[in-house]
Amino acid sequence: MRRAKGRRRGAFFSMALLPLLLLAAALALAAPRRSGGGSGGTVGTGTSSGAACVLTELGEEAVHTGDLILVNNWTPYRFPEEQELACIFDNKTSSYYVRDREVYLAPRALTALNAMMDDFRAQGGSRTVNVVAGHRTAEFQQHLFDQSAERNGREHAEKFVAQPGGSEHHTALAVDLSLLFEDGTSGEYQGTGEYAWINGNCQYYGWVVRYDSAKEPLTGIGDEPWHFRYVGVPHAVAMTETGLCLEEYIDYLREFSCDGRRLTVDCGGEKYEIWYCAGTAAYLPEDGEYTVSGNNVDGLIVTCRIGQ
Repeated sequence: MRRAKGRRRGAFFSMALLPLLLLAAALALAAPRRSGGGSGGTVGTGTSSGAACVLTELGEEAVHTGDLILVNNWTPYRFPEEQELACIFDNKTSSYYVRDREVYLAPRALTALNAMMDDFRAQGGSRTVNVVAGHRTAEFQQHLFDQSAERNGREHAEKFVAQPGGSEHHTALAVDLSLLFEDGTSGEYQGTGEYAWINGNCQYYGWVVRYDSAKEPLTGIGDEPWHFRYVGVPHAVAMTETGLCLEEYIDYLREFSCDGRRLTVDCGGEKYEIWYCAGTAAYLPEDGEYTVSGNNVDGLIVTCRIGQ
């Protein structure tokens, strides 16, 4: 495991089988939190499973941390002092390739990637997918932007390359895919043909195809069928069912609260309740498994598994 230090601050069931779904649900709740302890406050309405929810102060950093943080050219990533990274080459399965030993991901995203690629191979996919990009520093993103502007013009660079600080790759929750064939040749990943299985099922593993030409006015990035973002299973399923990109989904989640209407997502029998809390304090269940993510804008999103 590697920790990057000193960085600048700055739904649904089609082809997925039951074992796949159970794995996906487990991945969504990787390193789940259990309530108890901490600074509690006002008790809110309980979850559907009966657990009371207590308003708990989590601090400003929590708003800018987690699987659902929005990062784009208008919402820059806040670089932490330290970031846990896993080398894909050292931790991947044999179902796919990776560019070299310098491609890193957040451990939970890598676990989900391995599961997805193993199932792609198991259902008949070829071993040709090559991960060519993962985590990036601000300095490397600047290099890529300048390189693209020099080769293709600044307008092209602004359409297809995020500004430093505005790239999802900073989060270590995004990958770019390419193709590598047995004869040593490579090709561009388009998510068509046999690879349509990946783009059509990635949500069951917590991944979404992040950029679509129809959403360019919102994302600022052109069509990129090779760029995948990890957001966690219930959220990836919800985004796919509603057809929302992450910018839209973050706005959508503000409609749900602990004391009001919650978003319920049914992942083939595993159910989740999701609610938004403005600011740096969130209503957290006193019992059960849940995760908390900031949106990198103005609040926190609580995702609670409530069973079947």
